[in-house]
Amino acid sequence: MDQKNTTLLITGASHGLVHLLMLALPFITAKLLLITPVPPGTEGLVVILLNTPAYFIFGFGALPAGVMSDRIGPRLTIALGLLLSIGSGIALFFLWPFGIGMIALLFVVYAFGAGLYHPAGTAWVSNTFEKDRGKALGRHGIGGSFGQLAAPLISAFILSTVFWPVIFLFLAGVGFVLAFVLLRVHIEPHTVQVEPEKDTNSSRGFFSRMTPVVMIIVTLVFAGRGMLYRGAVTALPIYITDEIGALLLLAGFLGTLVYVGGIFGQELGGRLTDNFGWKNTLVYMSLLTSISLLLLSIPYAPTLFNDALLIFAILLFGFSFFSAQAASNTMVADLSDPQSRGLVFGWSFFARFGLGAFGIVIIGLSQVYLGSWIYGFYAMALLGILSAVLVPLVYQRQTRE
Repeated sequence: MDQKNTTLLITGASHGLVHLLMLALPFITAKLLLITPVPPGTEGLVVILLNTPAYFIFGFGALPAGVMSDRIGPRLTIALGLLLSIGSGIALFFLWPFGIGMIALLFVVYAFGAGLYHPAGTAWVSNTFEKDRGKALGRHGIGGSFGQLAAPLISAFILSTVFWPVIFLFLAGVGFVLAFVLLRVHIEPHTVQVEPEKDTNSSRGFFSRMTPVVMIIVTLVFAGRGMLYRGAVTALPIYITDEIGALLLLAGFLGTLVYVGGIFGQELGGRLTDNFGWKNTLVYMSLLTSISLLLLSIPYAPTLFNDALLIFAILLFGFSFFSAQAASNTMVADLSDPQSRGLVFGWSFFARFGLGAFGIVIIGLSQVYLGSWIYGFYAMALLGILSAVLVPLVYQRQTRE
């Protein structure tokens, strides 16, 4: 196997694990709500407390990770983040009986370690694949989707056992294996050669290609998409177990459908990005994501039609959202120089995951004040439309520079 394919295999596996680590949190939250008595109507506040700080820090970790990736290399950055998450997972196994406050605190540390991955891994792949970058980023995304696909089923299965806290040791063990492989494998990131006429631009760092106005618009695009994703996937298992009244195992099965659709979406999205450009792919797939969220917001009734509609909406959400991932990452790669790409990816992932964490607040408060999770799905759909409207502004302003 050549260096490029080895790089894609390692980063894809790391990407999958990071999402496996983080997507366990909503299911752990759903389990805690089932075993911990809380006043009726306050479930949304518990969801906000346990998930929003962790996912914000998950995104915040992208900022130092971008700098670390440019300074010490992506391989070491990824391994250090995994080791931090492993330690937090072991601590959660022993300290979870101290209550929701302790769990929320350890979730934050756990999430910070996982948050070091994305700028490092994505910059590693984008620098390695100068040609067919969209396809490579799409396949890197597929690795993440496999981790996301496994997370609901594995989490729901372990959490449905008698001694459910073993999930923390399981996640720590998988992280340890991958960190060991990363530290042992002898492969380094592709060295990017900068053309002489671009040397003067590289000194401008963050704004080497992305002007301040474009950076603001890009931040809004990523924050909007991040909020709609994080809000929807955090609420989905609780919506299924709380409002629909299904078992946690069924919620886990339905949760996997997001990422079944996402795997196909990643591959198609990468090809669409290479053939039709990141602007068109990102706009149309963001609009399709909004349609899927509106379908999810249709009140559920226990009929065959509603069951089929729920499954279709979840599949469509995963397919459309992840189809746009390669396009959004290609947009960032096109708007940055190789020397500062880790930093720019760090900022974009902070907007996507860190600012995106406030989608949990929006959808959680909709449950508290409006009495249902479905009103939050309306709000998430509006964020998708906003992102689709803003993307052409990025393209127009950047092409005029």
